[in-house]
Amino acid sequence: MATHPLASLRASTGVSHPSYARLVADTHAKLGYGHMAARREKIWRWESGRTVPELSAQLAMAHIHGVPEEDVRRLGWPHWLHLAAGDAVLLTHPWTRRGAIDALRDGSRLAERRDLSYLAVTGPFADTLTRQWTSAAAPAPPVAAVAASGAKPGEPCPAELDIVRRARVRVEALETMASTVSPVLLHSAARSDLALLTALVSAAGHDAATAAPLLLLAARTANLCAGLCIALGESATAERYYLLAARAAAASGHPELSAACLAGVAYSHLLEDAPGEVIPLVDAAFTTVGRPTHHLAAMLHLLAARAHALAGRAGPCARALDRAGTALAAHAAARQGEPCTLTRHLCEEWAAAVAGTTAFHLGRPRQALGHFAPLLDTSRFFRFPPLAVHELLHVVDTQLALGEVEAAADTAGRAVALCDGPPAKVVQQYRKRFVAHRAVPAVRDLLASLTTQLLV
Repeated sequence: MATHPLASLRASTGVSHPSYARLVADTHAKLGYGHMAARREKIWRWESGRTVPELSAQLAMAHIHGVPEEDVRRLGWPHWLHLAAGDAVLLTHPWTRRGAIDALRDGSRLAERRDLSYLAVTGPFADTLTRQWTSAAAPAPPVAAVAASGAKPGEPCPAELDIVRRARVRVEALETMASTVSPVLLHSAARSDLALLTALVSAAGHDAATAAPLLLLAARTANLCAGLCIALGESATAERYYLLAARAAAASGHPELSAACLAGVAYSHLLEDAPGEVIPLVDAAFTTVGRPTHHLAAMLHLLAARAHALAGRAGPCARALDRAGTALAAHAAARQGEPCTLTRHLCEEWAAAVAGTTAFHLGRPRQALGHFAPLLDTSRFFRFPPLAVHELLHVVDTQLALGEVEAAADTAGRAVALCDGPPAKVVQQYRKRFVAHRAVPAVRDLLASLTTQLLV
């Protein structure tokens, strides 16, 4: 589960629970709201979500972090904390080319936010996102300057062809390496390229003929950064990169890619077991794009199926799975393009994994294991190993629920072995599944291997 935004905000300032409690109490008194006990337990209860601070306490915290009172009242707890924690530009700037560039500039600091572990697109921000995205991603007429140049919409003018071509080669090279290079190494390179593209598109200014193709390349690179964050176990950071990519793609005039990135936002929420915003995001994508490619349609239906299953809605889940199957079959026949790293690696194995995951969430582990059968054949693992490691966690959970501990340990060992040097957060997710079974010899061997992975 995602960390509460207050915990992340407090940790980012390096202030302990007792110190933060004193700071809030002192500010509360200075603002004229009266005495407030400075107890660390109070801060802990707020961060754990057990209690909600009174409005006066919230206003004291808002004063500390520079958030206006009207935003506290308008957004409510805990959503206004996102503005204090560094998400203001990403969540509040308009969905225009200028707003996309501002968000990309601000996104360059995502790597510095090491305690980022909560989702941004929640509550009122989710409602605003779907409304703004639906408007921004609607098809627009070709830009006059581009049409006059003789280039196709979304393509650069002849004078800018060289710089755009060189940038495109870099982006395509990074995308090609995503399946083979360590996510840790590739993420650093992708972030550097995103910063370069942000600088280039900023320099292009109001020249739409130059800015549009560069924004598109920035969208693809931000999307790649998001996928690599998923591989690193950083779902909350991935959500923000997907949001950056969706903004840039919409501003560049590519609603299909923008919708694929919006699907990435939804996927990030599912990885954090937070399905509440998934269905609105999926509905917005279908409404705006109208007729998405079969591959994107399959992805959106699979995301909806998982969200319905987590909410215990068996009927809608089954219908979403059927629609996903139909879309995948149509894709196999049509061979349409695949606009996004996330959808690019969608395959029958992933669809089978979702069917198994939904069955598990609906309390049907034996049925889930049947769906997972193709994934237990080492010759038919996912095309994108970093995503496979995440999805195979559900196989492990199912086997453990059925009491098949040794089989689960074997699945976990093979899953982690898919990646060369899997990230620590991913390894830890596997470790905590088996702590209660350490008496089993196969589990002891697995835990020893996972511990070695953490020490490397």
